[in-house]
Amino acid sequence: MKKVLALILSLTMICSLTACGGASMEGENPAPEAETEAPAEDTDAQEPAEDAEPASGDATEWVWPSKEELHVGYAQADLASTWRTVESEDMQRVADERGYKITIVNAEGDTEQQISDVESLLAQGCNVIVITAVDGDAIQPALDKCKEKGVPVIMKARGSNGVPGVDYVTFFSSDFVAEGRYAGEWIAKACADKETIKVAEIQGILGGTDVRDRSGGFHEVADKEGNFDFVVEQTANFSRTEAQEVAANVLQSTGGEIDAFYCHNDEMALGVSLACQSAGLKVNEDVYIVGVDGMYETFDAIKDGTISATITCTPKFAEQVFDGIEAGMAGETLETFYAIEDVPVDATNVEENYDLGF
Repeated sequence: MKKVLALILSLTMICSLTACGGASMEGENPAPEAETEAPAEDTDAQEPAEDAEPASGDATEWVWPSKEELHVGYAQADLASTWRTVESEDMQRVADERGYKITIVNAEGDTEQQISDVESLLAQGCNVIVITAVDGDAIQPALDKCKEKGVPVIMKARGSNGVPGVDYVTFFSSDFVAEGRYAGEWIAKACADKETIKVAEIQGILGGTDVRDRSGGFHEVADKEGNFDFVVEQTANFSRTEAQEVAANVLQSTGGEIDAFYCHNDEMALGVSLACQSAGLKVNEDVYIVGVDGMYETFDAIKDGTISATITCTPKFAEQVFDGIEAGMAGETLETFYAIEDVPVDATNVEENYDLGF
């Protein structure tokens, strides 16, 4: 019995030493991780960082069709807001005006559905794919499918966290980081007399590069100013109804002690405005509300004094997207990012910028 126990004990010690030795060796000499290049999140915009450019040997060989054969597949993220509806209508309008075939699908905010949508568009013979991504990371399998076939991909309005030139050709979008900065600067100026600015940030659908960067730009200003107190940072999924509910809860929990709401789109800003009015707060006196988009309804609300400001973010830039497609078909080299200009709008300039609305 003693010999058996001794044998067991010896074997146990050997196993323990082997396991520890393996862990030690693994920790001291880790396997090298694959190097990846991705757009920096703190760039001046959605624009990919210069070091995200692929080496010439890594670039994907995109196969551009002729004008006569062009069939654009547009994978829309959702149609849950006026902005997205206008965006899709604008794509259809420009395709029709230029005589191009286009097939538009709606993922309804579901990433898996969007990946399936892209596969379906490829199966239907679409030879240029335009994507408004539900999620900048999760869209990668769809990009890989296009890359396998050499089908050019253009990101629109919401980007990918992949590498331009490798995972997609180019990206057309507003400068979301700049939009966030504009909103932060506007609130800082409006609340310049306050020692501490109590802010509620009402975010859009998490996972989108627009949400990431609108928040990032805003927080850049907040960090610079040093007196922004974030009472809440919560998603309302770009929904007016959800934003109204979130704002009502914030007002109740803070006793109305809030200086400004920063909303990632106008739909949510309009919902927040309803909540503030219901709570008896006067916009531009008791609280400031800043949105992003530039809807006609928001411009009218600015005139009426129920919204403080918005940053324009037009959904109508299909002309530029199709200009890019035509340039690609002509053999031209495209930039990795094309920014759509935005303008802060408040009571001081709403009339002169009203035509920028949608």
